[in-house]
Amino acid sequence: MNWLHYLLEANLYLCVFYAGYCLFLNKETYYTLNRVYLLFSCVISFVLPMLQIGALKPADTGAITLVLLPKTGVNQFAATPVHAAANPLTFQDVLLYAYLLGAIVTAIVLLFRLIQLSKMTKTTNQLVDGKYKMISIDNSNIAFSFFNYLFIGTKTAGTDIIIRHELVHMRQKHSADIVFMELIKIFNWFNPLIYLLQMSLKTVHEYIADEQTAALEPDALSYSSFLVNNAYGLNGLPITHSFFNYNLLKKRIIMLNQKRSGNLARLKYLMALPICGALLCASTLGFSKTYGWVDLAPKHTTTQSSHVPIADVAIVPAKNADTAARTTSKGYKYQETGYLIKGKTNYRVIITEKNGEEKAYFKNTATAADIKLLRNKYGYQFPSMAIYAKLPPPPPAPMAAPQSID
Repeated sequence: MNWLHYLLEANLYLCVFYAGYCLFLNKETYYTLNRVYLLFSCVISFVLPMLQIGALKPADTGAITLVLLPKTGVNQFAATPVHAAANPLTFQDVLLYAYLLGAIVTAIVLLFRLIQLSKMTKTTNQLVDGKYKMISIDNSNIAFSFFNYLFIGTKTAGTDIIIRHELVHMRQKHSADIVFMELIKIFNWFNPLIYLLQMSLKTVHEYIADEQTAALEPDALSYSSFLVNNAYGLNGLPITHSFFNYNLLKKRIIMLNQKRSGNLARLKYLMALPICGALLCASTLGFSKTYGWVDLAPKHTTTQSSHVPIADVAIVPAKNADTAARTTSKGYKYQETGYLIKGKTNYRVIITEKNGEEKAYFKNTATAADIKLLRNKYGYQFPSMAIYAKLPPPPPAPMAAPQSID
């Protein structure tokens, strides 16, 4: 279940970054830096699980036991009926289907909202600020923007201020952030914090637009009064920036009148670096995974440390063991070996190709593609055989032949 482990690890890191934002950065007035931090958190949380520092991993110096698998009387890979080879529905399958169902539903909802907006852009529009399109909606007091489109109702009051506010969203491409978060939600719909993070990002967008719009007013108080007097307009679609958002009204007014953060407050944003370092170390040491594709600091091993002493290696033939190569149902010769390393078992199979080339596969590190290749091409499946943590006792010594008495 590598896909599930990856998702859980990435969402765990996302929660750590968002907790850092809520504790240290939420009240700061460096809104652009807050925006960058939140977007950076979404990206780096899904990159860190694919990175590792090989130099931090401890070297395996424990004894290795090789157990030769016994030869069975019947070829276990001989033609197996299809109904017998089919596996029943497992818990992993249920998780996969539930996850895919949630992702599909979330994607459909996003697609439906985009289609709604696309239909609204087909109406007559006029240019604003030379390149942005404003679309009037009859008999409505709605006001929202999406990329280069500004939707505003004919009954909306104070349109000049609202247009200046929405132009800030459009110039700074805030809609791109929202669409990016919607795509993140498709793959992480099960994490409730992803919805809170998206709401925090939209709140930062409103802070940025309010700050720049209020700078053109006589003072912040007059703009705050305008927000209060126009707090009950209609909201747009969730993926748009709606000027009328009663739930954010109190926060917007507080941040408008809050004292600007000092220069030293910028140092708080550097905390992202130790968080990344700590999570990278935790990803290397705390998770046993096969998706750590990029090793930032590989471990440099010497010749002496790369070999296990002969005294620490034991080869133990199991009962009825046979080291000769056997043949799968598809005519490929193979040899199996079981390993016991520090109490952990592993299997190795060596497949001999038709041209004589030998390929080795290990059960614990085999990917889903490897297992599928072994089953479909070679007709081989890894056996489920217990390997004992202790070596079996030696066989009894043969009895000496009795001496004849003359």
